[in-house]
Amino acid sequence: MVRAVAALPVRGLWALSTVLVLASIAGFWLFSRGFLLTRMVLPQHSLSSALPFTNGSANEPANEWYPAKFERAIILVVDAMRIDFATWSDELNTTFSASSQSPLGHRLMPYHNRLPIINALNTEHPEKTMLYRFRADPPTTTLQRLKGLTTGQLPTFIDAGSNFAGSAIDEDNWLQALRRPSTGPNGKRPRNLVFLGDDTWSSLFPHELSDTQAMEQNETLWNEGSRGWARVRPFPSLNVWDLDTVDDGVFSRLPFFLLPSESSEKDMTPQAATDVRSKRSKWRQLVRQQEMLAHPDFGVSSQSNSSNSGMASAAVGLEQLHNDWDVIIAHGLGVDHCGHRYGPDHPAISSKLAQTNQAIELIVDAVDRSDKATALYVFGDHGMDPKGDHGGDSPREVDAALWIYSNKAWNTKEGKERSSRVLEQASALVKNEALGTALDDDLKSGWWLNTHLSDDYRKLLEPSELRSIPQIDLVSSLSLTLGLPIPFNNLGAVIPEMFASDTDGEWGLLRALRLNAAQTMRYLDTYVESSRSHGFSDDALSAWKLMYQRAETSYQELMALVANNPKARQQSHVMLVEERVAAEYYAFMRVVLGTLRQMWAQFDPALIIAGLVVLVLTTVALVAVYVRSRHMSLETMVARMWKQCVTGGFIGVVIGRALSIVLVSQSISHISLLEASAAGLAIGIMATSCTLLFFATSDDEPSISRVGSLCARLCSPAALLNIIACVMAIMHGLAFTSNSFTFNEDGIVLHLAQTLTLALVGTALYSLMPSSPSKQRAAGLRVLLCASLLLVLNRVASYSTVCREEQLPGCTPTFYGLPSASISGVPLAVANLAMVWLVPFVVLRVLKRSQSHRAMIAKLWISIGMRISMGMSAVYWLLDSIDGHYSSSVMASGAKSDWSDLRIVLARMAVGIALGGGFAAWYSSPFCLDVVVSTPSAGPATRSSVKVQTSSPQHTAVVLGYGNAFGAAYLVFVTVMFCVLYLVQQPMGGIMISLLFIKLLLCIETFDSLRDALAATSLLPAQTFLMAILAYLDYFSTGHQFTLVSIQWSTAFIGIREMQLVICGAIVALNTLGSFILASACVPLAVLWNESLGSRVLKLAPESFVARVAGAATLYAGYHAVVATSSAVNAAVFRRHLMVWKIFAPRFMFAVPVFLVSITVVLLLATGFAAMRVLRLGINVGNARGLPVPRDGSRI
Repeated sequence: MVRAVAALPVRGLWALSTVLVLASIAGFWLFSRGFLLTRMVLPQHSLSSALPFTNGSANEPANEWYPAKFERAIILVVDAMRIDFATWSDELNTTFSASSQSPLGHRLMPYHNRLPIINALNTEHPEKTMLYRFRADPPTTTLQRLKGLTTGQLPTFIDAGSNFAGSAIDEDNWLQALRRPSTGPNGKRPRNLVFLGDDTWSSLFPHELSDTQAMEQNETLWNEGSRGWARVRPFPSLNVWDLDTVDDGVFSRLPFFLLPSESSEKDMTPQAATDVRSKRSKWRQLVRQQEMLAHPDFGVSSQSNSSNSGMASAAVGLEQLHNDWDVIIAHGLGVDHCGHRYGPDHPAISSKLAQTNQAIELIVDAVDRSDKATALYVFGDHGMDPKGDHGGDSPREVDAALWIYSNKAWNTKEGKERSSRVLEQASALVKNEALGTALDDDLKSGWWLNTHLSDDYRKLLEPSELRSIPQIDLVSSLSLTLGLPIPFNNLGAVIPEMFASDTDGEWGLLRALRLNAAQTMRYLDTYVESSRSHGFSDDALSAWKLMYQRAETSYQELMALVANNPKARQQSHVMLVEERVAAEYYAFMRVVLGTLRQMWAQFDPALIIAGLVVLVLTTVALVAVYVRSRHMSLETMVARMWKQCVTGGFIGVVIGRALSIVLVSQSISHISLLEASAAGLAIGIMATSCTLLFFATSDDEPSISRVGSLCARLCSPAALLNIIACVMAIMHGLAFTSNSFTFNEDGIVLHLAQTLTLALVGTALYSLMPSSPSKQRAAGLRVLLCASLLLVLNRVASYSTVCREEQLPGCTPTFYGLPSASISGVPLAVANLAMVWLVPFVVLRVLKRSQSHRAMIAKLWISIGMRISMGMSAVYWLLDSIDGHYSSSVMASGAKSDWSDLRIVLARMAVGIALGGGFAAWYSSPFCLDVVVSTPSAGPATRSSVKVQTSSPQHTAVVLGYGNAFGAAYLVFVTVMFCVLYLVQQPMGGIMISLLFIKLLLCIETFDSLRDALAATSLLPAQTFLMAILAYLDYFSTGHQFTLVSIQWSTAFIGIREMQLVICGAIVALNTLGSFILASACVPLAVLWNESLGSRVLKLAPESFVARVAGAATLYAGYHAVVATSSAVNAAVFRRHLMVWKIFAPRFMFAVPVFLVSITVVLLLATGFAAMRVLRLGINVGNARGLPVPRDGSRI
């Protein structure tokens, strides 16, 4: 075992790598600040005592916004409840069967007709209920949807990245209004609030959802504060494999508030007490994890009104919990997690919807028993796509359901007719407006055909018509019906049906819409006054003001008409005027919302340009480092440049700060001094570096600006192959100039890979000419064989895919085995087991050429340890697939799979063996060397070995693996990384990343043989670019697309039981970026492969060898830089394109982590750490002299 470490010049490598990585980060940060801006959040709040009318006064009716329609509200969020989950079709039950084995179009989907309570009440009590298509604004992630559902605002695209790390909401929202003093019925205390469920709410509203139970135990503290009580029970939300914990937490605690306490049953009639006990038993039966009932919340509290009970306190007893609550928010996640885990087309979704249906029945029963006017809102925050995922803007992701029920009639026949006429008139007004012609269809019309139902059954069902509203409309409606002010930043309109039946005094819908429109106009005026770069066009501002003034003028005319005749409001012609005025207000709200949807991207051209300049300079610098590394060491580069770069950075900071002052003063940009300094520093350093790298001269080579010496080599096969590779990189970047090319990138990458591989085949055929030496022809045959295998494996990889929405119906998803599947099939998991044998076999076969496979580390780690680690990973996914496909009966019984603990153990052991065994062995002794003692008759040493004379003249020590010592040693490091990446890939992903590893090894062997066949050394551009293209190809084949919905969130809990943000995020990152990490890790092999331990270059000029490895790394990073920079450029060019937020912006957002991870891994981890460690150790063992001969004679 080698312990001594020789000096190796690596300061230049680390300095250049750090600068390049930091410059890349700066470029992306600056561009993102200019391109993905968040809207300005106004700090103002709407107050109950201040009406929004600009000409209003305190003498408005009751000095309140709107008299409360409901004393109480229950908000039940069924996460991912799509609209067709809530609709009902009698035809489905009579025509289709859930057990039918006929084609998909003739089988009842497990998510249809599973909520019969909604249909029953819609039929029996239409005056108390209404079902809506509840359209979400993308991105359809829970955190962004909750922001919209509480503030009434539109989300910004960049917020999608914060779905798992939400920060508190500062802007005005109805939860703040609930908990503020002077909003309650008595005008003094805040409302009493109950929250149960998804802990995302707690991260967004830490103050509003602050549990008061502990404070209530202290009488002094509780009496000093005039506040309502709150009971808050959040549950971890991100473990998508856990279908029951959050739902059980909600359903087990709702009876505290919906049912009388057990201690009060003695005061009831026997029949009433029996009925309450029956309801309580039904609630408990809904809880699938009965151990949930052992929580302290269910201690003494279920038996008495003691102050020491679980949910009660000294100040708020159990009867108060039942009688005095004002708002209950319950957010269940079972349906959403079932979609992520299994997909919607799985029996598990039917089971969860049935559980939800029973819960709704019990809640409705409690609402009907209440003597207070209570509203029940049941809705989904988003839908789910056919795979059960969400985050994008496909119809099934944005089409959620909203069902409203109350024990008080609020949707009378007359009110429904009047609201329909208002909607029809408003639709006509919107279509006649110049700004309204480009609005989304859901804003032009208030109705929608339920095509999801008909599409699932191949158009055999006629689509039914439903009312359709944007989700943010709930905010203003919920606020006014509870007697709260509409949040200041709200953009949603009130739901007409909720107010059209209020006829006491002024027509309810007209008053509500006038308040709504005034609040929105006040918000727009404040926004414009608060920001010079508000982004609103003059045409839009003029149109908004004109529409609002027109509605206000009509309203004043109406008021003059009824001023002297109180009974005039009952006359039909006056009612028609009221409807027309209401339509004008409603049309104004819709035009404002639709216009802001289209134009709210506040682009900052200064930041965009600065970011692009930094990215372009970084790309140029990466290529320049490679060019200079061929003739100059990295130490020399840094020594010659660092002073000038420091000067250039200082000048850049000065110029940047000066320009920022001018740009801000002229309202051209909102760039801050920090951003200006960062831009100036990055541009100054990178511009200086590029200039010096391209025009400086080395000691032994003329300036590269003199290209005359290169012309003679441009027509050589090696040069032509490199040129073709450069053309492939440029073509990949140019693909983003078209939206159709962008969303078909998987097909384009396949063509690029096959084209470059065919070029390899052509080059191999050139080396097989009869005039070539025999050794070159033999090498050419190896190239031909390896390139042919690459062509086949690339084609095989292309058959594994997931489809973007834009690619349908021409694309068939195959990643999960079947087009309709959303979880991996058992046959795929079984096929994945074959990789456990195949990958180590290929690695050993590759090492066998240099006899490196005979080394102890190869025998112990690759032959045994690697197979055990991969085997545990494969068995993990096999058990997971079996659990997913055969868990229906287990779920129905409420039991849990016995394999969950076993899977966790397998995953942890797989990682432990890879890191604790493989990495530790590599770190301590990486070289795959073996020494045997032979006699002189044994023959000469081969390329892969070296003979060393021993102290005995009759024996010679043969060092096996000597000729590929560096490559084999580094390959062991790559196998360790591969084992970790293999674990986090689903079965098809495991197969594909295994094939990628094999293809990368073939690529290494191909170019190594090609150098022999052509007697050429300059093939790094073609080799590294092909490796980069293979990484992109296998990104798609491992089940990913450059869309949010393709992220495999379910992998976050591999090997862990509970949510741990850092670990879960790292696992998802490894799953998503695994192909890029693996390809980046393999790049140093392009230089180290078949490099002898006695390399003269390493001995005499180690700095040149380091420069060669770094040059390969920067070339590889340069390919990714071209792709990332092109995606940024085209996102900026098409920033006003219709598809910018659907195609171009997501592609740029994915390009950022792909490039940053690739450049970090290839420069810092692969080259700076692993390759340099191998080279350091290699310097010490490069000379093998004086090996002793063992007494037994044959082996050391």
